[in-house]
Amino acid sequence: MGENDTREIHENLYILVTGANSGLGFSICCRLADEFLSTHPDSQSLTIIFTTRSSRKAEDTRRRLEKYLRSSSTPSAAERVQFVSENVDLTDLHSVRLLSRRLVQTLPKLDAIVLNAGIGGWSGIDWPNAIWGVCTDLLHQVTWPPYKLAPVGVLTNKQTEGPEEPLLGYVFCANVFGHYMLAHNVAPLLQRAQTPNGPGRVIWVSSIEATTKLFHVDDLQGLRTAAPYESSKALTDILALTSDLPGTAPWAVDSFLRGDFESNPDTNGTSAAPKPTMYLSHPGVCATTIIPLALPLVYAMLIAFWGARMLGSPWHTLSTYLGACAPVFLALSGQAALDAAEKPYHQAGGGRAKWGSSSSRLGVESVACTEIDGWGYGGVVGRPVVEADRCRRRKRGAVDLTREERENFEELGRKCWKQMEELRIQWDEILDRAEKAKTSDQ
Repeated sequence: MGENDTREIHENLYILVTGANSGLGFSICCRLADEFLSTHPDSQSLTIIFTTRSSRKAEDTRRRLEKYLRSSSTPSAAERVQFVSENVDLTDLHSVRLLSRRLVQTLPKLDAIVLNAGIGGWSGIDWPNAIWGVCTDLLHQVTWPPYKLAPVGVLTNKQTEGPEEPLLGYVFCANVFGHYMLAHNVAPLLQRAQTPNGPGRVIWVSSIEATTKLFHVDDLQGLRTAAPYESSKALTDILALTSDLPGTAPWAVDSFLRGDFESNPDTNGTSAAPKPTMYLSHPGVCATTIIPLALPLVYAMLIAFWGARMLGSPWHTLSTYLGACAPVFLALSGQAALDAAEKPYHQAGGGRAKWGSSSSRLGVESVACTEIDGWGYGGVVGRPVVEADRCRRRKRGAVDLTREERENFEELGRKCWKQMEELRIQWDEILDRAEKAKTSDQ
């Protein structure tokens, strides 16, 4: 590859966004385009690779994104942003593998992947408890709702035609494991992202509802819990926040971030490139269709969310565009800006932070560190070290992080990373055998 081609690749950004046909994923794509055009020089361009579950959804999404771009920018600016569609079903590991291969074979690099797609897995709402809770405890009930109902033990369809394969939880695979396999497979592309933003980034989109109180390490896939969504998001938090710790390095850095699929070696060598970095985000509480509701109930939900914001909730962003604030901040900011944001926590002996989309009563958006059970604010033991964290409204019952809780969280991270890598290797072997069997039959 010539010097001019290499320079052009380095000046362009390539960002993958999963689950982009509606809601938060669609808004992330829109906001990526808006903020890129307003913050990056005219010499740079942006390619957004977005995924949906079908070709029909992909075409419709691309058309709506291009329409939005034309309406929100000048024609010359719009030419700097390109949308590319891909199909994937994250509950189908073969589909994930096919997407990974297409990306590795066709893209020169990936600067960031925003792992947004997911499902709630709920079957309904306990309406009597929901109505009573919202009427008597509005802010807490519409931030950490305890009244959602979900079936227990739902599995994906069989992944191969083999007679036996291990169980694979549906919500776990859609929210965590499908993304986990995808991120591992495209690691070579992420390693090529050296400029202009720094090392490639794996950006997990979690939830304000994630809590380790609903996660059990001996039920990694959440097959025995009535809260599989919350369990999967807690696992997401644990993996992302402990990914750079020495105790998880044998699995997180030395194994997971070394992809199996080879990309074009002529593009740019990656042997000396820094490993990709993991970041954790959440959109606050915004109105999406993750729980289908009748139109009158949608309006009631929005009124309740607005009421919680007026009562002082920092997390009710309401719109998905505001909810996209934190993921886009992590995807587009220069490495120096991200390092500066996390510097106070590292200086106080902490680590990674969970960055959430926050909103004031008047709808002024910001990116804010989020308190997590067992990890506190940025893993700092004791009182929060950042003034904004000390002033922000906390979840009822929250207490300052202790040294013992921090150590327990790190140990939990080590166990989760070990189990996830063992599961990934097991499934890669199963898929390899299935592919060989299919080839021999042809």
